[in-house]
Amino acid sequence: MHRDEEATIRAFFSPLRRSRWLESLASSKRRSKALDKLNHCRDLDHRFATPLCSKSDIVSVLKSYGAPKTCYVFSSTLVLDGCELELSEAISQTELSGWGTIISCIPGQLAYYYDECGERRILFARKI
Repeated sequence: MHRDEEATIRAFFSPLRRSRWLESLASSKRRSKALDKLNHCRDLDHRFATPLCSKSDIVSVLKSYGAPKTCYVFSSTLVLDGCELELSEAISQTELSGWGTIISCIPGQLAYYYDECGERRILFARKI
């Protein structure tokens, strides 16, 4: 498991579900099933969440929170899963794929969640 995944799960997932997510993502047998749950994930910790509308300029919003040029992606879209991409490319590819994705900008502090087909778009921000 990538360190960004672990930090994001620990910071932005429900305390009751964290260990299950960490175990599943670390398992080669259970990883794809866990990633599929990103499509309609209900295990997120909404204390740190800000819903964004579909018309939001996501790149600008993330940059205003201090997002760096590159980020780490974990996704139910296999070609995106585990990639480090430029922020704008990660957002673009996530929206084109249409599947559940988390973009970790600053591990444990800033992330973006994209639900299947963009039904929910959520900014996660936390000061550590």
